[in-house]
Amino acid sequence: MCTKERQHYFGAILNGELQLSNIGKIVQECLNNLPSKLSYVTLDESVTMPNHVHAIIFINNPKKERMLHERKFQPEKQSLSLVIRNFKSAVTLLVRRNIGVMDIWQPRLYDRIVRDENELDRIRTYIRNNPSRWETDRSSPDNLLM
Repeated sequence: MCTKERQHYFGAILNGELQLSNIGKIVQECLNNLPSKLSYVTLDESVTMPNHVHAIIFINNPKKERMLHERKFQPEKQSLSLVIRNFKSAVTLLVRRNIGVMDIWQPRLYDRIVRDENELDRIRTYIRNNPSRWETDRSSPDNLLM
């Protein structure tokens, strides 16, 4: 999930270490609280970066039958889209109330279904190492003109 216009609302990376801003602390707290607020969610690896968030989220919904032909105009109960909507809403509400920034999120997000253990391990490693790679990241302010 990215910030609006890739603004660095969530903090900074100094010497490969993430230093969270007040907004970043709210983001991290809301992310960590997802499993206690939504009983069907398990949070795996995650990291809050200066202008985006990576998270592996498991949706524990074993009895749910998938009906691909159904078309609805709202998120399904116990779905990733509902989790993300709740997360972004909670962060936005707390940020507006406590800090005054009105709009921090870019619409939409990049999501991916993890298909096997090898892919899961690769993504976990990517997330864990994300702060140490910030200096070479296209989103880093030092690399925007590259």
